[in-house]
Amino acid sequence: MRSIVYTAPWHMVMRDMDVPVPGPEEVLVDVKAVGICGSDVHGYTGSTGRRTPPMVMGHEFSGIVSRFGSGVAGVEEEDEVIVSPMFPYDGIGQRQVVGVNQPGAYADHAIVHKSMLYPKPEGMSWNEAAMCEPLSIAVHAISRTPIALMDTVVVVGAGTIGLLALQCARRSGAGTIIVTDMSEHRLGLARAVGADVTINVREEDPVAAVMDMTGQAGADVAIEAVGLTKSVQQAHAMVRVGGHVTWIGNSDLMIEVNMQEVVTRELTVAGTYGFSTEFERVIQAISRKVIDVESLIEKVAPLEEGPTLVDGLAKGELDLIKVILIP
Repeated sequence: MRSIVYTAPWHMVMRDMDVPVPGPEEVLVDVKAVGICGSDVHGYTGSTGRRTPPMVMGHEFSGIVSRFGSGVAGVEEEDEVIVSPMFPYDGIGQRQVVGVNQPGAYADHAIVHKSMLYPKPEGMSWNEAAMCEPLSIAVHAISRTPIALMDTVVVVGAGTIGLLALQCARRSGAGTIIVTDMSEHRLGLARAVGADVTINVREEDPVAAVMDMTGQAGADVAIEAVGLTKSVQQAHAMVRVGGHVTWIGNSDLMIEVNMQEVVTRELTVAGTYGFSTEFERVIQAISRKVIDVESLIEKVAPLEEGPTLVDGLAKGELDLIKVILIP
């Protein structure tokens, strides 16, 4: 089978590999669509240390069951499925994720545990199905964020997760949603999917702008969806005394935060990682068009273009929200 292999920082190649054989309680999925995640792009540069070469990345995917090992019940060949990429958690150590700790879906086929499969609803496209994983992350983040009716919410970062989080925040009752980013293209998409105000951080001070909009009080909530020191510092400075900041961004391993600001202004900071019980509800939300995911899919390309596209995204030569690869 064809696979995209991350072999070293800034290096990916297409290789022909043996089709993996599913073991007990495992299923082989023929990949029909797989999204390029921002975490994969950062992993490609070697900046996060969360991808160890050689590695086949890819964890946002959908496909067709083609084979299964022993102990698999309730699954048939040719079943159309959406994959939740987290392996069953034993409560010990870090959770294992397809395409992060185990071979992923930048390939013609991928092995997953039987518990990671969800039926793809009739009428849902393969591309929409591949968006269930990122939307689950956004829904989980908002579930950990106290948003009261008509609260002012700032979303720092208009990437895929930020744009999905803003839609979820609106569904949770947010009154005014402000989105910051350095890309006018991404800010345009933010406005298209529901942002009330957008701030280009290349053109104005986002903290000063938010303070001016809120009568110097600050926003009630900030959603940090970048994961860099500067963006985290901005998120903290934008919220009111007693405000809440949720960290989704996971780019830099270490960041610098003003501890006195957190303490004296009584800020609540919550980390959020992956998802827990949200996946099935997210499938329903996409199937019923409750959340707009199609607008965020800006390019669909064959698998063999993957290395070039990841490289272009990493170098900033491509400003695309979501790219879907089709094996």
